[in-house]
Amino acid sequence: MSQPMPLPGRNWLGTIKTFIRTRLVADTPALSHAESARSALGALIGIGLAGALLYLNPDVSFWLIAPIGGSAIILFALPHSPLAQPWSVFGGYLMALCAAYLSVLLMPNPLLAAAAAVAGNVWLMARFNCMHPPGGALALFVALAGAPSLAGASGEIVLVAENVVAILAAALLVNNLMPGRCYPYCGIKAKENVHHTGDASPIVRAGLTHADLDAAIQSIGTYVDMQENELVRLYNLAVDHAFDRQLALSCADIMSRSIVTVSFSTELENAWSLLRAHKIKALPVVDHFGRPVGIVTVADFLRQLDDTTAAGLAVRLQGLLRRTPGVTSEKAEVVGQIMTSNIYSARADTPVSELVHQLSENNLHHIPVLDGEGRVIGMVTQSDLIVALYKRIAMAVAVPEAAPAC
Repeated sequence: MSQPMPLPGRNWLGTIKTFIRTRLVADTPALSHAESARSALGALIGIGLAGALLYLNPDVSFWLIAPIGGSAIILFALPHSPLAQPWSVFGGYLMALCAAYLSVLLMPNPLLAAAAAVAGNVWLMARFNCMHPPGGALALFVALAGAPSLAGASGEIVLVAENVVAILAAALLVNNLMPGRCYPYCGIKAKENVHHTGDASPIVRAGLTHADLDAAIQSIGTYVDMQENELVRLYNLAVDHAFDRQLALSCADIMSRSIVTVSFSTELENAWSLLRAHKIKALPVVDHFGRPVGIVTVADFLRQLDDTTAAGLAVRLQGLLRRTPGVTSEKAEVVGQIMTSNIYSARADTPVSELVHQLSENNLHHIPVLDGEGRVIGMVTQSDLIVALYKRIAMAVAVPEAAPAC
């Protein structure tokens, strides 16, 4: 049976849609509704505050210059962008004035001066690492206005400076009052190595480094409108998402379900006996409802000993475990007195990637798993995680090598 010929109009329509989607529309996710609302609210308050600050100054003849509107969009919608940082804003406007005044002095034709001013502004901003697009609007406006007198130039410089200071002050106040924002951008401080050595955490050592990022940006050779730390964080989040999507493992898949727990009032000798009998290194401490109140580990016992040398360890440990007769004691007697109260716990549906981060960055070896009511239902250890990842990777490698079905 012959197939019907496709209509020519449909091919053209598909081509136009593809062109619009791939060439004319930005290939980036849209802002969430909450972030859009925060950005709009920030711009409203920021421009109002900047205008009020200028109004209180009797030296200015009008409130705000037009390019500040463009700065407001960058400062309140993209506060973590390199374009929004204080030096970018201040330097962008400063370079715009320098390029504009130089152009009008050297070129009598306003159109040539305007083109040269914008081009010079771009070069200066790139040279001094202060890229801020609204500076181009200022350079164009000043160049088209022609060469001002000395008094006029001084007034323009003062006006621009006051506008920049006002909008930066507004951005500093408004952005830092909004959740999830930090202005000026301060990045994400790396956690200190818990072992107090020169090595970074395993997650950092095995992931993308700043040297890798610098090399990639140099190879692209173009301007990247994102802070370096934000790019590293975005990469790591993408890796975690891909890891969870491909392995599809959660705590429920790898945790130990038959666990041994103790209570706050469990005597130290009984807890130590449980650790030895089950050949484990940690016991969740739970209340009467099975909810965790802490965790006691072999390290918690050792921290109670003054002398941990080979000669004194056994004697000190026996003294710690032996119950003190009477009603008072100068040493710890029950688990609640030596346990670690500040613990990290996970849920049954917590993805494995989150466990990897917690185990690595916080130097954890055991993570209790809780149900929807906060009760301990399992435990994930480093051994559980290693075995699960080994089996999943081994299976992924073995499947392609299997003989094809007949």
